Amino acid sequence: MDGALRGLFGQWPGRAERWGLAVGFGGIVLLNLGGDMGGGLLPTLAMLVSPMSWALGSVWSRRLPMPQGLMSTAAQMLCGGVVMLGFSLLIGERPAVIPTPKAVLAFFYLVVFGSLVGYSAYGYLLRNARPSLATSYAYVNPVLAVLLGGLLAGETMTPTAWLAMGAILGAVVLLTREK
Repeated sequence: MDGALRGLFGQWPGRAERWGLAVGFGGIVLLNLGGDMGGGLLPTLAMLVSPMSWALGSVWSRRLPMPQGLMSTAAQMLCGGVVMLGFSLLIGERPAVIPTPKAVLAFFYLVVFGSLVGYSAYGYLLRNARPSLATSYAYVNPVLAVLLGGLLAGETMTPTAWLAMGAILGAVVLLTREK
């Protein structure tokens, strides 16, 4: 997705990168076939718009004046947090129960590793690597989720899922080979 958006800024992806993006997207579609993804028009639109928005932001961020180092990550996370807090207040979200200690620990784990470490690493890659390489995590994450679901939660691994994961990993190889 980001490769196509980079073209809008005059930086078209190479042939291997285009193939990697196409194969990876096809693998993600294949991985989701047969799943319980049909949740109505609004959730479907959100699933389509959110990765396009993320890709546009990834490409555009390379052209915007941003704070240096970790301050860039902090500024982006604070702005995103304020916007999401505004939306949650607007639609009336409120905590229904007091979270359990396990839920609080999970929250802090996600704050530290999912947000601070993960997003900082993503920002570093985005500044120092091609956007398609930096955003290849979007292809790898579903593969890891399916594998962990199979290993830890006893979920069924269908032949279609194995084929899709092979396509996705092949796409990541194509993306990493492009110079």
